[in-house]
Amino acid sequence: MTTIEKLAARIQTMEDVQAITQLKYRYLRTLDKRDWPALQACFTNDIETQYESGQHCFSGIDEVMSFLVDSFTRLTAEGCWAVHLGNHPEVELLSEYEARGHWTLHAPILDVGNGQAAIQVSFYEDEYRKEDGIWRISRTGYSNHMKGRWTAPNFSTEFG
Repeated sequence: MTTIEKLAARIQTMEDVQAITQLKYRYLRTLDKRDWPALQACFTNDIETQYESGQHCFSGIDEVMSFLVDSFTRLTAEGCWAVHLGNHPEVELLSEYEARGHWTLHAPILDVGNGQAAIQVSFYEDEYRKEDGIWRISRTGYSNHMKGRWTAPNFSTEFG
């Protein structure tokens, strides 16, 4: 392999890792914004999930999206809002079309309905697949590391 070919391969690796990182950030942002079409575009059709340490396992885009839409619609109606912040990305390319990643999730939660604030810290493990030149999440899930809740005096919230 020539120096130019080696350089091109290194650049492609960096571009793929950056694309996967942007994908995960997009997933978290569209989840919080309840942008369901954009969220669905983050997944492969055969997506598999294992949320909450395996308590919520789903297979296929229809099952996964139904769970996410129903859950977040219900939580929003109950006055519960979260911001999912993905940190400490570790992305490993397995091949030209497959990768895996590990992330730390920090999710501050406002439960206006119950007058509480909360925090969740979890560890995501993902698998990614490149289809038609686009990286998508093919498997995702997290295990909980820490959860906390507290009731704040004079609790108030503003949105928007």
